[in-house]
This record gives sequence, structure tokens and C-alpha cells, in this order.
Amino acid sequence: MSKKTIGKDPKGVKKTKRLSLEASLQVLGETLQKNNPEMLVTKPIAPKTKSNTITHGKKADNVQLPIWSEARRGIPNDLVRGALFTVGNCRTERAFRKNITIATLSGVDVAYTGEELRQDDEDVFLQLVHLARLIPLGAPIQFTAHSLLKSLAWATNKPSYDRLKRTVQRLNATGLEISSKTGGYSGSLIRDFNWREEDGSSSRVWTVQLEPKIVSLFGHVKYSQIIWEKRLELGNLAKWLHSFYYSHAQPYPMKVETIHLLCGSTTKSRAKFRQLLKKSLNELLTIDFLMEGSINKVDDKVYVTRA
Repeated sequence: MSKKTIGKDPKGVKKTKRLSLEASLQVLGETLQKNNPEMLVTKPIAPKTKSNTITHGKKADNVQLPIWSEARRGIPNDLVRGALFTVGNCRTERAFRKNITIATLSGVDVAYTGEELRQDDEDVFLQLVHLARLIPLGAPIQFTAHSLLKSLAWATNKPSYDRLKRTVQRLNATGLEISSKTGGYSGSLIRDFNWREEDGSSSRVWTVQLEPKIVSLFGHVKYSQIIWEKRLELGNLAKWLHSFYYSHAQPYPMKVETIHLLCGSTTKSRAKFRQLLKKSLNELLTIDFLMEGSINKVDDKVYVTRA
């Protein structure tokens, strides 16, 4: 570091004092310019002020999601305690919903506009949020379609590329109104999506942006961290149950009829749905997410115990 002579002590030893980094750069620049007048010397960059720091709060200039490990995916509890992401399958046409009230647990109200969302939409949303957690919310999230397909364990062929593009477009064309005792959110799941070059051709790198205010859904104890690899092993109903029970530290018994409503199932036969539910509970037992999962024949309630 640069030192400046300010005199000698009685013993003839030079006294020095340290200059600030900015002053040192200024001295260096002046020296370089004196020795080489044609050299362009730029001004030192001022250090960032506190107002530019990234914080987890509403009043900060830049907000950022909580940080979780690579093995997990964060999801707001308010999004998985009802039929926002249904258990519909690819063989049935998606319905368009205009400002409809989503079936949810009591304590939270969700109004939704957009094409029906399913578990594959939740998979993509989970992965995009996972990428967004490392940068300020609202900043561009860039990725290749190939890398996203790999992370989703989807095939890397043209039908999958087209499916992925449609899914992100569907998440982009959404409108949510969420209100609860702890706050709420109004906006889309994805604010912006760009997959084209300036000339209109498909880009290798895709870009999405999230709404910065979506951070309000990721407050303390308001979101869950799902083990990603376990989720990828599950079918649609099992995925819904996985997310739903992750949002409850101690799940309570719930009627089969209630779960049928909350998951958005279109299975008309209650007996058939009960069979699907038993199969899905066994999937959660197999991946060691549940220690117990059964349907009581007396009260027709689902009893589960998390591992």
C-alpha cells in the first residue's frame, strides 16, 4: 500500500501513515499520467453505499429470496395448500380460469386468472425460483433450456423443449391475488419471459424475471424447503401431497373428501380417488417422507406422520 513521508523522528526514522484506497489510487493515477501523458486515467469507483446492499426485507432497494441448499427447492406454503397447482394429467385439456377462487385451507384466500396449473408447472416454477435465490429479485435469470430440462429430469428432445416453453409462458400469463393474516401478494408467478433473439429466432439462452414483491410469500415459516430429488420420483397426486404435507410440521387428520377438493382432482368416483390416494401415500412411504400414511375406514380420514 502507498505510504506518504511526513517527517523524521529524533532517531532519523521516517514516520509514515496509511492512505485510503481511494487516495492511493489517485496518487498512482497522477504518477502514471505524469510519466505518460497520453494514458487515460479513470476516476476510482466510489464504494457502494448501504442502500445498495441486498437484504431480505420489503423496504430495501434490492430484495433477495432466502438461501437454501442445492438439494432443496423453496415454495410458499400459500401456493401449495390448495388447488392452485392441480393433479390434472396431460391427457385432459387445461381449463382457462378468470378470477376464480381457488379451494384452499381456511386462513388464506387465493384468486387466480390464467390457464390451469398442474404439477409440471409447479416443477418448473420450483426450479426457476431456485435459480433466482442467488440474485436480487427482479434481476434477469438466465439459463439454457437444455440445463432446465436436465434439472427437471425431462427428455432433451424437441417435444420437451416445446413443452418447457409453453409451461414458462403459462406461468408468465398468470394473475394471483393472495391474502392471509400474515400478508398477501398480487401479481404474476413470472413477470417476464424472453426466449427470442432480436431477429425473432430462438435464443440458446432464455431469460425470466420474478416480481420482487413475491418475497412477501417467503417470510419466516411462510415457505417450505422440499427435497428436490425425492419429488422427482413421485406421480402427480403424490407430488401434491408431498408439497402439501411439507407445509405442515405436524399434519392433522383430514377427510378424503377434503383432500379431493384441495388437490383439484377431477376423478368423479370417490372409491377410485381413494385407491389413487392410497397408492400416492405408499409412494411417500417409499421415499421415507412419511413414517405413517393410511386411510381410516371408520371416519374416512387420512392419517399421516412425517418422518
